Amino acid sequence: MLAIEQYTRRLLKDFHPIVAANRPPVDLAPDPAERERFVRGSGGLVTGLSGLAQATGAVWVASVRDGFEGELELGNGGEPMMVETTDGSRFQVSWVNPPRLVYDLYYNTIANPLLWFVQHYLWNLAQAPVLDDSTHRAWTEGYRLVNQLFAQQIVREARRGRKRPLVLSHDYHLYLVPRLVRRELPDAVIQHFVHIPWPTPQYWKVLPHYMRDEIMDGLLAADIIGLQTHSDVRNFLLTCEENMGLPVDLRQQTAFYRGRTVWVRRYPISIDVREFERSAASPAVERAEREVLRWRPEQLVYRVDRMDLSKNIIRGFIAYDRLLQAHPEWHRRVMFWAMLQKTRQNVPEYREYARQVVQTARVINGRFSAGDWQPIRLELRDDMNRAVAGYK
Repeated sequence: MLAIEQYTRRLLKDFHPIVAANRPPVDLAPDPAERERFVRGSGGLVTGLSGLAQATGAVWVASVRDGFEGELELGNGGEPMMVETTDGSRFQVSWVNPPRLVYDLYYNTIANPLLWFVQHYLWNLAQAPVLDDSTHRAWTEGYRLVNQLFAQQIVREARRGRKRPLVLSHDYHLYLVPRLVRRELPDAVIQHFVHIPWPTPQYWKVLPHYMRDEIMDGLLAADIIGLQTHSDVRNFLLTCEENMGLPVDLRQQTAFYRGRTVWVRRYPISIDVREFERSAASPAVERAEREVLRWRPEQLVYRVDRMDLSKNIIRGFIAYDRLLQAHPEWHRRVMFWAMLQKTRQNVPEYREYARQVVQTARVINGRFSAGDWQPIRLELRDDMNRAVAGYK
């Protein structure tokens, strides 16, 4: 066992750790026999937390994803289900299964796009967002309700354990969870980590006051609020001060709310280095690497991303287009390999963005392709082995 895993277990030996995130640590994928199996989940949150969950045996509370229902019959009584993935990883998963319409309101109206767009400064404020009665309904009957279901499941898991609960809730989907859990478990240690940027207090005012106040009240029930950067920490504290009228200490990075001191800290999240190295040395990655070497030119520009509006994919293609126009000596010698995964296709803005990404690549390829050389190799797939081969 690596030193970091030993340290983590020793550090948390007196606690009952519970991870809560919208996304589970596993996904379903068809195997060659055409039956369902579990594979390691994709995405930055899962990548960042998998090591912690496995090292400590933490229960992972997550939403049921489409297609999981048949597999979930293996569980019983709402108790955690031990899930083993095809790469040998093992996770204890406790499922939250809201009604489909409720989940749609929570996820596809409030979390994405409303909160995601606010936190990435993506709204064109001259025209959007338009917040009406349907938005209010999505908040009260979707976002608020799913957060309540998560909190109830977390409390159940905490009461199954004999040690002090350590609740590690995550991201913009679950901003109300810390307050809801605190009401039932006043002695729990609660840390909420926000994986995306925290915007300025002024930009939060895009939201109705009742939404932003409920978000802040929810988060400030935690003992520690974790963010990615110094700017995020500062923006959060200024939001407490300017939008909530709370006393804060920018030097000590603390906010004071309801007689409690809340720490606000920067914790840039890392990948699981050991897992990445193990994957890079695997036969599957080596096979993919040999295949890539057969077609790659002298220089390779490479990116692996979700097709998200915040990723600047189209602008990256346009910059590459300008390079090819300004430096024809690089024709046939360079390729932009983009391995992209479609995401949030229930949201109209994401469907349109995916269309524009594909169209931009086609235009550039149509302008510069020669012989068997295409300047952009666009692959719409989620293939971890191939992605790692590209990095190598």
